[in-house]
Amino acid sequence: MTGVIDSKTLTQAADKLSEAVKQARLAYQFCPGSYTCMALQACLAAARAFDQYVDELAYANSAEWLRQFPKISEGSDAEQSE
Repeated sequence: MTGVIDSKTLTQAADKLSEAVKQARLAYQFCPGSYTCMALQACLAAARAFDQYVDELAYANSAEWLRQFPKISEGSDAEQSE
């Protein structure tokens, strides 16, 4: 890692993961089955891992703006439990 945190890249990755979670959730809602369930679980796991990575990156670099970076998995977990 170069030591420079690229906020544009992190934002793009977060947006793509968020969209993947949304699409997987829609697929599972309209066609519940083992395949769509596992796709949703995989997307949620990736979102949680990304959130954890951002948290660790913020801590390691004392980057306050990263601590305020929106979490992908917070809204996703709440929506799934409904």
